[in-house]
Amino acid sequence: MPPAPPPSPDPDDPATAAPDSPSGNRTGNQTGTVPRHDPDESYRRRNEGVREFLRVFDQMRVRPTWRGGDVPLPVVWVTGQYAATSAAVQALEARCDGTPFAHLAPSTEQEEGAPAGERPAPPYAALAARLRQVTRDLAAVAPPGEAHLRFPLFAQVLWMLDLQVPEDEPDRLHDGVKRAVRQRRRQISAGTGQDRRNFWANVRAYAEGPLPAWAAATAILSAGWADQLTTLFGVCAILAGPVIGSFHVLLLSRNWAGRRRYRWFRRQPFLMPGQRRNQPHDVTTFAVRLLQFRRRAESVTLGDPGAARPTVPPRGIPPVASLPPVSAVPDDPPAPSVTGPQAWARQAEPGEDRKRLEAVQANEGIERLLVNAFLEDLRQGYERRLWKVWRRVAWARTSYPVLLAEGDGRRLVARIEEVRAITCLADPLLVVVTGPGDQRVLPPARPGGDDVPIMTGRPELTEELWEQWGKELARDRALGSHRVLRIEVEPKDAPILEKINVPVRGRRRPLLAHPILPWVTVTALVALSLVRVLATATSNCGPGIWRAGTGECVGISDGGFVFAPHLAAVLGRIDQQNRSVLASGNPYATVIYFGKLTTPGKAVAAADDALTDIHGELAGIALEQGRLIGNSGDGSKLQMRVLVANAGADFRYAQDVARQVLREIDRDPSVIGVVGLGESRQEVQAAIQILGRKAVPVISTTSTYDDLGRRGDGESFIPSFFPLAPPNSLLAAAAARWARAGIPQRGVPPARTAAVFTDTMLSDLFTKDLGAKFVRDFGKGATSIGYSNAAALEEKVTQVCARPVKPELVYYAGRTAQFGAFVDAIAKSQCHRLTVMANDDITQYVNDYSTALGRNNRVRVMYVALAAESAWANVPTEFRSDFYHQLSTLITELHMDKLPSTRLPSKEYAVQAHDAADVLIGAAQVAFSGQGGPAAAAGAPGMVDRAGVLLALEKLQEIDGDSGLIKLHGASDGRHALDRPILLVTVDPDGAQVVVRQCGRLYAQQNSTSLC
Repeated sequence: MPPAPPPSPDPDDPATAAPDSPSGNRTGNQTGTVPRHDPDESYRRRNEGVREFLRVFDQMRVRPTWRGGDVPLPVVWVTGQYAATSAAVQALEARCDGTPFAHLAPSTEQEEGAPAGERPAPPYAALAARLRQVTRDLAAVAPPGEAHLRFPLFAQVLWMLDLQVPEDEPDRLHDGVKRAVRQRRRQISAGTGQDRRNFWANVRAYAEGPLPAWAAATAILSAGWADQLTTLFGVCAILAGPVIGSFHVLLLSRNWAGRRRYRWFRRQPFLMPGQRRNQPHDVTTFAVRLLQFRRRAESVTLGDPGAARPTVPPRGIPPVASLPPVSAVPDDPPAPSVTGPQAWARQAEPGEDRKRLEAVQANEGIERLLVNAFLEDLRQGYERRLWKVWRRVAWARTSYPVLLAEGDGRRLVARIEEVRAITCLADPLLVVVTGPGDQRVLPPARPGGDDVPIMTGRPELTEELWEQWGKELARDRALGSHRVLRIEVEPKDAPILEKINVPVRGRRRPLLAHPILPWVTVTALVALSLVRVLATATSNCGPGIWRAGTGECVGISDGGFVFAPHLAAVLGRIDQQNRSVLASGNPYATVIYFGKLTTPGKAVAAADDALTDIHGELAGIALEQGRLIGNSGDGSKLQMRVLVANAGADFRYAQDVARQVLREIDRDPSVIGVVGLGESRQEVQAAIQILGRKAVPVISTTSTYDDLGRRGDGESFIPSFFPLAPPNSLLAAAAARWARAGIPQRGVPPARTAAVFTDTMLSDLFTKDLGAKFVRDFGKGATSIGYSNAAALEEKVTQVCARPVKPELVYYAGRTAQFGAFVDAIAKSQCHRLTVMANDDITQYVNDYSTALGRNNRVRVMYVALAAESAWANVPTEFRSDFYHQLSTLITELHMDKLPSTRLPSKEYAVQAHDAADVLIGAAQVAFSGQGGPAAAAGAPGMVDRAGVLLALEKLQEIDGDSGLIKLHGASDGRHALDRPILLVTVDPDGAQVVVRQCGRLYAQQNSTSLC
């Protein structure tokens, strides 16, 4: 073998420079001639060029900010000898460390045919394998705490290509694909291989998206609806967010990413028919079409395996690839002027078999579909939209994925550029391809057209090429007129690329895209929501019920909320009957009971105040409700649904609850009116005025203040207010008359002097008015004595009884709360065997302590009552009421018969509330029958017109109620009930309450003139 010729001298290399050349001597020659080449300057320029190349590569790779916007990336073509390009690839790969990148090295061995007896691989298998490797490499690396890239569309195409279903008949093919798709949708596993290894990494990374979103949503909703939710439900709603979010994360982390994501297959251009009506309408039909193309593509391999196999060069020798423009298979051969995907379809050559051409076109269409799915996954992974700001991971990715392709990887690059040219969509993939400069890296712009212009230059010109490319991109909206930046490297650049140290340029993750920010935000929201719910739990007692400043639970309940423990049984019966009314489907009307169910200072009733009056009213309403349910018959009679409204102790929150009643009426058209409001207070008067603004029918039970229903102007009365009890004027007149006359049969002599004790509380309308009227009606000898509290009352009693001339009778016009202190003060005073006549408000106290009052020999107590069971003792049997027996049965059914008398419902209050509800629902029945029972909506129970109820109340005929005669009109003042019973009750030594005087009528046929 002849010796190798010596290397040619290189003027840029001092080691090979000629001895007599100026560059061979660093100090120049002695003759003073200027050297033509400076070796240090040449090396410096080469070094600076490599630095510039690496810096510009970083500039391309680093993603601009959102304001700068994403731009389409060029293809960087590094040309030169293999040693130089290999060194360039290693340098670029080192710079991509820690960011998504894939390196396609040349194949290591020649691809051979399939073993005998095995099915040969289809032509697209090589490109699919390359893409699979690229997706695995890109998904393998992610910044700490960030989600890995995912390729669900590409994985779905591979899954469809690997389906093994019967293909001999179209129906069997479609059914097999449908079953496979249904089974894949049910899979929760992470797939196989790298997908399974990355599954939990995806779970951990994607948890920062849906999980905080769900947690924040439920936390905000729970906080916003805290007033309408119970504490337990509010806390459970907040905790439901992380649970739902965890399930959402599992769905996102598996292979099947949801039906909506795969709608993309119907929008992309490859393997799609030309006519819109033939296009697939779901994933199943698209998969069937893809399998048909797969069979067509495999026909080439099956018929002539060698014809479709690409030749893979040995390692180190760059292949000379032929890159024909290919596309999806068109329905018909495209005309030369066709644009879009069909413009890339290969035309049959003269004499070429049509079946082979269809197979080649099918293979090319599958390859393009694989590439398009791969690029679309990258687009979705890097999509930054303001309306998708919750996708933090897309905003946190500050580096574009890089594909380094060597040797036979150029074929994949060509396919990528073909798809880009067809779809005219930018993607975030930065492609770097290496190889000789005499091979085409991109396909022609059109079949048979010229190559895309390539911008070429040395490494030191990289920055200028990049700037020029940016200017071309500004003129070209889609991908730019110059898609390739060609960088020529020489062997002398290899050692510089291997040893040079250029700082890697990057961009910090945006502060608002930090992975801890969503968790901090959600933690704060959840914490604030929990605080809000728990705070509401302390300020709210239930839906529609709030906790007042006094600690009482105030608002409207359907009976399910227990305002006081000892009311639980009766409220439970009302709640049960309400459910029965709603479940029956029969027409009903809703009545709101308006009362005071709590005492001040506590959320429940005080231990020494059993609220037997309110307990009794609730029991009476429950009895009326049960009676109507039992008498519903064929559905033509209205049933009664009851809402319970608590206005707090002494009705101090009556105005707020009245406004809530109006809101409830606006929300629920079945509400026909209100019963209750049994105390004459300023708050009750204001509540009645508020309800009167919308003409809400109100039937009060035991309120007796004459002007209670007067409007705010003080001149007129509210027409929708119907007091059931007689007014103070009649009560005071009867009591004064009985006091003057005495009760001889009970040893009560006529009284000529009387001390009238009156509560001076400003908000109480009842006691001041009643005391003044009694003083007026009693005449000379009556003295009014005011007090403000129990202590002041005892002091006043002591002073009155210490006078030399003591009163013959004491009239108590105050409230039941101070009556016990009043009786004790008289018993301890110098007034012995003094007769005490009290008003109807002390009925509750007498019921609770009748035995003790009967045994008190120092004080003789009698009171004016509005109802009493003993009043029916001498009534003929045919006119007697059965209410009191029914009430006893109810008490037994509710297991309250073993309770002490001080805890039982008051019969006197129960019967009056029962009659009030009976009157209101009776008027509703009249209105409902007059309407013919129309339904509110198709299939819904009939609703009653509230105006019709008001009209029926104004024209209501006489009723023999269980508390006495009920005739809402006919009294001398024109606005009170006519001939309502007024009873004088004494307490016998054994505690029995006996009616000794009566005014008014118990039933319509009773003669009242001889009774009063």
